[in-house]
Amino acid sequence: MHWTLDLPQQNAPTGILLLAQGSGCLSATKNENLLLARSYFPNLASLMVEKYGVLPGDTPENDHENCSDSFYAHHTVSQRVADYSQVLESLRQAPWWNGELVLLGGSEGGLVVSLLAEQHNPDATILLSTAGGMSFGDMVIQSMPKEFHPQILEGFQKARHNPYSTEKLAGQSLRFWADAIDLNVTENLLRSTSNILLLQGSADSLAPVEAARRLQEQFTAAGHCNLTYWEFPHYDHGMEDQSGHSHMPEVLKRAANWWLSVRGTENTFCTRK
Repeated sequence: MHWTLDLPQQNAPTGILLLAQGSGCLSATKNENLLLARSYFPNLASLMVEKYGVLPGDTPENDHENCSDSFYAHHTVSQRVADYSQVLESLRQAPWWNGELVLLGGSEGGLVVSLLAEQHNPDATILLSTAGGMSFGDMVIQSMPKEFHPQILEGFQKARHNPYSTEKLAGQSLRFWADAIDLNVTENLLRSTSNILLLQGSADSLAPVEAARRLQEQFTAAGHCNLTYWEFPHYDHGMEDQSGHSHMPEVLKRAANWWLSVRGTENTFCTRK
């Protein structure tokens, strides 16, 4: 396992910002969005964990197709969650960690941090372009043109029957799909008392905005008050507008300001009667 810890230049104890990258086999240390996110939380120590089969600094020509055999044989959402949890546990007694924990993940990384939020109940959980509101498999199907639905459903069924196969489907192994298709961001987050921020572009074609709105409705129906939902009109999966201009910096800056606004306060989890 390879992981990177970046401590702030201060002597006082501090918290951890856990950063979870999206899909593909690009090294976390080369992920521009993770590095950008880290810059907006300068007073926290940042933690990045490489996926199974990825080495620090890896920059494949196509990070969704040209990944290592080890990546396709072992990379799953559950493996990522286990790896992050192992690193967090190894840091529990570190004298510089004050126990504060912020999770930030985008796309596939958002699914990862939703599971970590359930297990670790961090102070804050930030999900970017993750949607939720339904199973991961259903969300993938909804994001595809209808003519591809039979092919994807057939692939999912094949994954269920071959849960350890390295055969590829849509850039991931069948093993990955067998592990991920039934995972549900909403179910994970409803079991966490963390303060939660969901950031969603309305023009996201990979994580449909309807699924994000459904997540918000499910929180309201359950009487949970610990979700903040921000929807950005006309932004796509990478927070680019219709002209191709990236708004990722301002979105992440707003997320950092939100964290400062809830930091040190009691979590707003509640159950409405």
